[in-house]
Amino acid sequence: MITFDEYSDIYDAWFQRNETLLESELRLVAHVLGNNPGRTLSVGCGTGLFEQLLRNRYGISITEGLEPSPAMAEIARKRGMTVIEAGAEKMPLEDAGYDTVMFNGSPGYIGDLNAAAAEAYRLLKAGGRILLIDIPAESSFGILYRLGGAYGTWNDDRLRGVLPQEPYPVELAGGANWRPTQDKIDAALKAGFTGLTFMQTLTRHPRFADATPEDPCEGYQSGDYVAVCAVKP
Repeated sequence: MITFDEYSDIYDAWFQRNETLLESELRLVAHVLGNNPGRTLSVGCGTGLFEQLLRNRYGISITEGLEPSPAMAEIARKRGMTVIEAGAEKMPLEDAGYDTVMFNGSPGYIGDLNAAAAEAYRLLKAGGRILLIDIPAESSFGILYRLGGAYGTWNDDRLRGVLPQEPYPVELAGGANWRPTQDKIDAALKAGFTGLTFMQTLTRHPRFADATPEDPCEGYQSGDYVAVCAVKP
């Protein structure tokens, strides 16, 4: 599994250059969070880019994060977040203090997703929500990213005509464990969550995904960015 210490600037710059994809994903995240997600922990918050944009564009405040990469955590702090440097499988936080625990784009970079979901369950109040948001392994982007990782480059003739204008850095695409949506469903259920709901975006082929931003829609069978949402009873 890749570590992000040496890629923090590359990660941030790529998202800011690919504004259409970023906007589609941001709309999905804002939708599942809702206007008042309560006290929220962003697990694998990265550089805090999404949290900054959620605050500036949607008025959604997320100030607490967990991030194992010191380089990315430092950027998130400069964006106003309080960040603990730790992994998701064992979070150094007290029990039952959160209304929402969000994993936005981070499930593919977590070694033991079942352990991470169990930790989220521990940290949530009764009625609190877990949000598992990521690129599914079975999606077009998921398959493309696994191919890029296997080839070690985007400059391969077998990928001619299928890539978006600027693909995700191949080191980051190939360094993740892209999981099927079913794995996230199973992790949530195993941890004890109920009431699962799903939202998706990026429903066009990767080659055309950056044409215009998309609004999210229900389901998970056709989206390349999918939110699995569940409740702690």
